[in-house]
Amino acid sequence: MLANKKVLFFVRSFPVLSQTFVLNQVKDLVNEGIDVQVLSVNPTNDDTGVVEDIFGKSASKKVASILPTAHSSKSYFHMLLGFLYCMVSVKRHKLISLFFHFMAKKNRFLAKDLMCIVWFLRNKNISTDSCIAHFGSNGVVMDYLIQAGLVKCTNLFTIFHGYEISRYDQLDLWQNLYGNLGGVLLPISDHWKNKLIELGANASKIEVVHMGVDVNRFAYSEKVVSTPLSILSVARATEKKGLKYAIKAVLECPIECKYKIIGDGDLMNSLKQDAASHSNSHRVIFEGAKPSSFVAESLKNTDLFLLPSVRDSKGDMEGIPVSLMEAMASGVVVLSTIHSGIPELVKHGKTGFLVKEKDSRAISDMILDISKRYDLNDIRRRARAKIEVSFNSETLKSNLIEILTR
Repeated sequence: MLANKKVLFFVRSFPVLSQTFVLNQVKDLVNEGIDVQVLSVNPTNDDTGVVEDIFGKSASKKVASILPTAHSSKSYFHMLLGFLYCMVSVKRHKLISLFFHFMAKKNRFLAKDLMCIVWFLRNKNISTDSCIAHFGSNGVVMDYLIQAGLVKCTNLFTIFHGYEISRYDQLDLWQNLYGNLGGVLLPISDHWKNKLIELGANASKIEVVHMGVDVNRFAYSEKVVSTPLSILSVARATEKKGLKYAIKAVLECPIECKYKIIGDGDLMNSLKQDAASHSNSHRVIFEGAKPSSFVAESLKNTDLFLLPSVRDSKGDMEGIPVSLMEAMASGVVVLSTIHSGIPELVKHGKTGFLVKEKDSRAISDMILDISKRYDLNDIRRRARAKIEVSFNSETLKSNLIEILTR
């Protein structure tokens, strides 16, 4: 039984509020009575009280960090100490090879960071039955640390989210290492499973583990399509969210729409300028960042949830966006793109609608088509069922525990 074993989460920083998938997994396993610990590379900051909320009074014993402070000029001294520490043991020589790999890729920060981790980890006596590393890069580092004897771990599980196997700079750094990564690889979609196989990973070591939502948090409802059509996006204004294509589609749509965008981000001012210069600028409403309660209330009054994700100029791609799952669970029709793992969630014409990436005209045409359809309630029901069966966090928690206990 997993309840009698230790599970260690290895992450770069903890807690990171935007990484709800990590927080939810940790909390789920803790609630199952499992002995969960978190090992963070960077110092822990619990100003928000998230760690205490998850672990209660034992928080200080359950969450540890490797580096005592953020990197500074002293880090180079610690890097040297870590390097010398690796040199005196043949078992740790592979860490030196990883160090020189980073140097060859001209990433001095990662090289320095690795040896600082080695130096400060050497006396921590980290021992666990299973380690869950979130993101492939962390999985590689943990695998090397285990092989070097700096962490005692029987089973390593690495969860791949997408960023680390899509962005061009990340691929350049890590892709040659993923194929030899030890343990079990857990990509969050079939799309990323296929990518890992392409990079040389053994298919027998790969198992897809979706991220999901708590279905019970979302009250399903059906409604008559309103006039003007109510459209919602909940997303940060980054290139890969494709909001500029959504805005252009709404502004040029042949039917009247009311498009609400919840979120902030670096591109928000540019998006506002694009909308303001158009004669239909009244259609687009920028709400800014809002709490989850505001999002939930907005979903109740929405006809169409729009998220036209794209591969950005750096190669970055989505996993399977949770915002789409939440909309589908709530009975809101979704429109997205043929991108990454999204088609595993949204089946065109069955559980929602898809268009190709970066095509405002296709989005606009689909909005018009959706406004005329008489089978939207059937699509809503199938979408809710899809979430309940395949993206239900309760079911996925059980699946993860089953994988960990094999």
